[in-house]
Amino acid sequence: DPAGPNYEGTYQANSQFVNDGQIDWQDLYETNIFYGGTARYYLYEDRNDDTQISANSILNSKLSENLTLTSALNLRKLNSSNFASMTDLLGADGYLDVDTFNTGDQAQSDLNNPDRIVGEGDKMKYNFEFNATDYNDFVQAQFKYLKVDFYLAGKFGRTSYQRIGLYRNGNFPENSFGESEKLNFTTYGGKTGLTYKISGRHILETNGAYFTDAPALRNSFSNSRQNNATVIGLTEEKSIHFDGSYIFRSPIVKARLTGYYTLMQDASEISFYYADGISVPGRSASNAFVQEVLTGIDKRNIGVEFGIEAQITPTIKLKSAAAYGQHIYNNDPSLYLTSDDFTDVPGGAVSYGSSSLKGYKIAGGPQQAYQIGFEYRNPEFWWFGATTNYFSNAYIDVSPLTRTANFYFDTDGIPFNDYDPIVARELLKQEKFDHYILVNLVGGKSWKIKDYYVGFFASINNILDEEYKTGGFEQGRSANFRTLSEDTANNPRVFGPKYWYGYGTTYYVNLYVRF
Repeated sequence: DPAGPNYEGTYQANSQFVNDGQIDWQDLYETNIFYGGTARYYLYEDRNDDTQISANSILNSKLSENLTLTSALNLRKLNSSNFASMTDLLGADGYLDVDTFNTGDQAQSDLNNPDRIVGEGDKMKYNFEFNATDYNDFVQAQFKYLKVDFYLAGKFGRTSYQRIGLYRNGNFPENSFGESEKLNFTTYGGKTGLTYKISGRHILETNGAYFTDAPALRNSFSNSRQNNATVIGLTEEKSIHFDGSYIFRSPIVKARLTGYYTLMQDASEISFYYADGISVPGRSASNAFVQEVLTGIDKRNIGVEFGIEAQITPTIKLKSAAAYGQHIYNNDPSLYLTSDDFTDVPGGAVSYGSSSLKGYKIAGGPQQAYQIGFEYRNPEFWWFGATTNYFSNAYIDVSPLTRTANFYFDTDGIPFNDYDPIVARELLKQEKFDHYILVNLVGGKSWKIKDYYVGFFASINNILDEEYKTGGFEQGRSANFRTLSEDTANNPRVFGPKYWYGYGTTYYVNLYVRF
């Protein structure tokens, strides 16, 4: 507050919160009753009730002293029922199952049963099923010789997805009820690997693979709660992988050094959020709840890993590990938006071209990690150990929409007259999280009592109670240069990034009796 802190108001607000709680339940019940018994407030749950049948068959045959053949056949069938279910009407007699953000037919959750009154335990808002079938064959031949071991393997499979709409949604009356297009994917791949034993202490390993996989069911339908639309240009995802290792083994020291390269191609991702500042052809509206569909995503992971442990005395072992990686987007994937606000747009989707993600880091954890530790084992069957871990180079998950042409176009489709490339570059800079150090302790003891073994295992993680970010994402709400500039000028930001944090100090104890 420019006039200074309002201590009195703060104290009163705090007292009210502590004494009365966050929600005025009495007011919610009274409102529902005063509106004639139709719920304005209610509690409901989003349900995914899955039924899956799986069958697996594995054959392992040793054809000769040097050759072993393994084959497998896997089959899965999934029926996933997805719906909202009313759990508590909060004193009301029922709930009118319509979308209050729309009017007329567009407000109806189910045009086949318009203006339906829902009771507790009833389905509402959306109701559909997913049917998925997946089967694949796998064959591997493994050869073992005195100096060289190697294997050859291949797989082939088929995957199919289909959505079955049980409601005729008011926004999509022609494309929500009944069966969707059936999506079929053919998957295949092969891998090979070789182990060369230079001596009993020195070993070389290498592996290579190429696979195609069906996209995830969730990423195959752009707006499954409302319609049968499938993702445009959906195809199998491809992955190429190579790794090589040097292994050293001796009575005292064991070590491994590995380098790897992985390229993943043609992936798809779907996100849901409310966006401000989107440019829609032929419309002046600049905000909507959207489904962001990103297709043709390529990701590249490359890095080196090293681990070593040394038994320096019969009771003391030292160990260390390191991982150095670079995980990035390897191309500029395509992006389009769908929304129930775009029903007047041809095709119901708005393309924003390429999202300039190439070179941005992949979120999902630190890309560098280092560890050093020790372990002590006493002949009297008690032991303890400690590790110190250093993590760095973790990044926030960036918003793809702000990396498209929409970022520098106003809602009328004309570039901003105040667009500043220097400011834009700073706004779009990917946040790098601070490094952090975690110290963990572990230990245990066991006893033999007659024919029984009794013991415990205990650990304390993050004993220094380090506070650290484990991940986060940029909100897509501020979708263009002007709205993002305005939001970053606020202190604090209204639609700033969302973060999640690791645990503080945690304790774990396991007691066991073995007989």
